[in-house]
Amino acid sequence: MMMPPHLTTRWLSLLTFLVLFLIVCDILWIVHKEYIFERELNSLFITTDDFTAAVGPSYKQALFDAGRDSFNFDFSAAHHSNNTIPPLMHYIWYDNLYPPPPLSRKRTIPFIAPELCVKHNPGFTIKIWNEADVLQLLHSNYPWFLPTYSNYAEPVQRVDAAKYFILLEHGGIYADHDVSCRKGLHPLLDFAAWFPRASPLGVNNDLMAARKGHPLMKKMVARLDDRNKWLVFPWLTIFWSTGPRFTTDVLHEYLVEQRAVRKSHAEDNIVEGSVRVVKPDSVSVLPASMYSEELQFFGHTPGGTWYRWDVALVLWIGGHWYLLMIFVLVVVVSVWMVATRRSRSRLFRILSSVRRRSSGYMNRKDDDESSVRLLEVV
Repeated sequence: MMMPPHLTTRWLSLLTFLVLFLIVCDILWIVHKEYIFERELNSLFITTDDFTAAVGPSYKQALFDAGRDSFNFDFSAAHHSNNTIPPLMHYIWYDNLYPPPPLSRKRTIPFIAPELCVKHNPGFTIKIWNEADVLQLLHSNYPWFLPTYSNYAEPVQRVDAAKYFILLEHGGIYADHDVSCRKGLHPLLDFAAWFPRASPLGVNNDLMAARKGHPLMKKMVARLDDRNKWLVFPWLTIFWSTGPRFTTDVLHEYLVEQRAVRKSHAEDNIVEGSVRVVKPDSVSVLPASMYSEELQFFGHTPGGTWYRWDVALVLWIGGHWYLLMIFVLVVVVSVWMVATRRSRSRLFRILSSVRRRSSGYMNRKDDDESSVRLLEVV
């Protein structure tokens, strides 16, 4: 039995409304979770007060006086708690990771980050990893990951993945080659782990630090296999599988698990007398003021040697967002007009059908009445 056209239209409209309602609810739920996570990240900010126990009260004033400039400070008396970041700096350099860029994109500033970190941190051990070093580490301790490592579609995914294994195995501070030291980093060692705040959302993975064997690094290493998905666009694939989105998502999962154990991070790092007590599973966030702005422990030189055409497209859209908004508006209005026209056409057909049926019924009624009168005359 066929459903009448007007009922079919009504059910389709109801189904469309229900689907749109569920989509909106899902989006709102995602936005709500992201909002809670962003607030939690802000609550984990490292402050200058956190430096007092490790390097003394005079450091805070010296830091503010220097601002963006480097300055000499005697860290010989610095002391750190157990379960904190060791004085190691890690860099990764793979030869011929990508073909040489065109002249228009060649780096004008040479990589001097390791030299600057040696200059500002004479007591640190600086380690520059090449691909042979990383492969030896994986062969020795994490052979289960070698198939995934070898099958990454983009070379920079191998570099990103190596970061997490290095910090898990050795601890210390990892930095990309376009991130250089501008000050002594002793104050940033007195934590179990930290990540720099990203703009506008999440955290970055071009700079991060952790103690050896931190459970968050274990979780990141374990999640690399699951996130190895091809997402059509090279930049999106890297961003989601091993890059900043991967780091942010795994950190989010970790904090949710920690939240189930304890309701607040307020006691992750506490000072008892002159000793700072750092919980071994705690995580902190390096605010923008210490990452690349006012106090500038680190500086950035132009990077992006692995960027492809899709990054250029994203950057172009970011610079011409108003054109994108106009395009989206035109598409939405066009779809609405087409849908409205179809709805009107469908309504017109329904009304025409009803009118024809009514006319047919009236004609049949007139014919019946004429037949009855004819019989009466006969």
